This record gives sequence, structure tokens and C-alpha cells, in this order.
Amino acid sequence: MLKRVAKWIVELGRRSGTADRVFYRLAGKLHPDVDADFYNQALNAKYKGQWDESLRLNQAAVLINSTNEAAWWNLGIAATALRNWHEAVRAWHALGITFQVEMPEPLMEPSTACVRLNPNDNAEVVWGTRIDPARMVVNNVPLPESGRRYQDVVLHDGAPSGTRTSQGYEYTVFDELELWHASEYSTYEFEVHGADDAAVEKLRDICETAEMGVEDWSTLRYLCEECSRGNPDAHPCTRQDKMDAGMRRMSLAAVCREDAVKVLEAWLEEYPNVETSELELSLSAD
Repeated sequence: MLKRVAKWIVELGRRSGTADRVFYRLAGKLHPDVDADFYNQALNAKYKGQWDESLRLNQAAVLINSTNEAAWWNLGIAATALRNWHEAVRAWHALGITFQVEMPEPLMEPSTACVRLNPNDNAEVVWGTRIDPARMVVNNVPLPESGRRYQDVVLHDGAPSGTRTSQGYEYTVFDELELWHASEYSTYEFEVHGADDAAVEKLRDICETAEMGVEDWSTLRYLCEECSRGNPDAHPCTRQDKMDAGMRRMSLAAVCREDAVKVLEAWLEEYPNVETSELELSLSAD
């Protein structure tokens, strides 16, 4: 009965505007678990992409219980999705997170992490750069099935969902929630015959100078669910698609086809024995 009254008081407070904090605190005193109800409803709204609802419900949860860190975190995510930077900064500050820049939008010291694109369907883990607690820039060229492209900015969840290791360091994997900002790069793919690792590394250097992305898709690892959501180096998952000897499936991320062609031509001038198939558009920026 007290819980029902507490929720009624919260709703009354929400409608009252300036007096809402008084109502929320009173509700919390009547029933200390009432904030959990709002948090759980907000959680459901988050996974449905209902950001206005998620924001409102998490605001209620933290007003009732200012120590509910999970609600603060999801408040920050919802505010970021809505580009409500005032509320996002307020949420991150409540969690002790500071930024290099706060306005017009919060930007923290860039850090390396991974994001699982499409976590519920054709999931793919790629490397990225976190620019705030809920946004990451994709640094790889994802497979076209992901619907994501090089330099896309994705909104991601706050809970870690596995790790990946590179050069002896372990990095956190986060699950994507949605595309936050689409990049201007399209994805092109082609087959390569006769290119060794040194030649591929040279192509990476050329692409980096041209501010383009490049990926050797033939080196991708296909992991079981246990591996993907853990650390694959620690679990004996060996499933991997095999390519024909000497053939690589590769991709380029470029703003336009002409840029991709120029890069390939420059590369092939240095490696005349390398053969490539026709460049194909696999995912357009449009």
C-alpha cells in the first residue's frame, strides 16, 4: 500500500513542475525501493530506444535515491542519445566523471575500447575510440552486414560485455545501443591475390596518409558466444573461416570511389605482381 502511495506521490510531483523534488523525496521516505521500479522501467525503455521515456524515468529514480549509480548511468546514456548535454554532464558528474570539454558537448580524454555492433543480430566486435562515457568512434571497417561504417559514432551501453587483448593490454568491450552519428565514408571491398603481410602493411600506411580506412577481412575470427562475451584469448574457440591460399578479402573506407581507386593505384604501382578484383561498393554512406 505504501509503495502505491509513493508512486502516486511521484506522479503528482512530476506534474507539479517546480515542487517535484519535494514530492520525490517524500516518496522515497515512504518506500525506499520505489526508485528501483522507475529504474527498471527506464531500463526497459533504454533497450527499446525510447529515450524521452528513459530520461524521464531515470530522472525520477535519482531524485528519489541520489545514490542509485545505475540510474545515473542510464540517465547519462539517455541524455546523450537525445543530445541533452546539460543532463548528460549532470549525470556524469554525479558518477565522478570529468571532461576535457563540457560544452557544447562533453568530450573526455580519448581512450581505446571495443564495441559489439548489432549485439542481438550478426554481432561484430570492432575497435574504437571512446569520446565520452556513452559514445565511441568506430576505427575498423566493419563488415557490410553490420550496417555500420568506418568513423561512425555509436551509442553504447555502460556495462562491460567482454574484453579483447592487444599488445599485452586488455580492453573493454561494450554493446552498441544504436547509431548516434553516421560518418561520410562508404565501404568498398575487393579481393587481393599475391600480397604478403608487408604489402598489406604498406596499403595501411597509404590509407592512413589519405585519411581512409582499410581492413583485411580474411583475418577475421568467428567466435562462439562464450568467447565473444569473454576474452577469446582465454577460451579454446577455434572456429574460423578459411580463405583460398594467397587470396585476401579486403575493404577500403573512402568518401568517394575515386579516392579509393587512387589509393589502390598508388599501392599497385609499388607492388606490380599483386592482383586485385574490381572494386565493389558494399555499403554506401547514402
